[in-house]
Amino acid sequence: MARFISSIGQITGKLGGVVFKRRGNKIYVSKAPGHLKPTKDPATILKRKKFAWVGRFASAVNSSPLLKALWNSASSGSHSAFNGIFKQVFNTYPSVDYPGPIVFTPASGFQLPASSVVFGKSSLFIEISSLPCDSDINPDIELSIIAAGIMIFSDPVNESHPEEFFLPVQSDKVPVSLNDPSVLIIPLTGRDLCIYESYRTKKAYLTLITLDASGNPVHHSVIIS
Repeated sequence: MARFISSIGQITGKLGGVVFKRRGNKIYVSKAPGHLKPTKDPATILKRKKFAWVGRFASAVNSSPLLKALWNSASSGSHSAFNGIFKQVFNTYPSVDYPGPIVFTPASGFQLPASSVVFGKSSLFIEISSLPCDSDINPDIELSIIAAGIMIFSDPVNESHPEEFFLPVQSDKVPVSLNDPSVLIIPLTGRDLCIYESYRTKKAYLTLITLDASGNPVHHSVIIS
């Protein structure tokens, strides 16, 4: 729609098949862009699906205060935490049917000798044999460790539920130990438990994060799932 911008009759906007644009004291006229038809190209469709999926996953990561704090501490300040998360996931997640771990942490994390994730009736149990002694973890500064990540639910029991749901989760803290095995528990209660029980397929992508005395993140592990 065109509009007058002064009493002498100058206009901007679209009028019929042309567009009026003002640059300084001059008015330029160009052909109005046509309507874009939805593409049927399979590669483009898959890329759009991936873009939308990564956006939802990155939003879930960004909504976790602890995971977001990881990105804030690693950020140069030129980009938001969400932009960093989105770029990391998009670049390391080949396609929507990729079965491997999804990397949503900044840079690479410390390795784990052995770990497992067990889905209980109302909790997740993360078992680790020990923390790596050859890592940069300093038990005098990093006093506790916590598991944080994203659960992805699909195949809902009830058709009224979304086909897929992304849920940020976090365990209770346990003391840091470089030699002994540890079990971290992610309890699910209230709304989270309702979601947990409403889907047949459940996946968890988690990272272990060491915390200082103030609860600030220091180091994080590789992604476990």
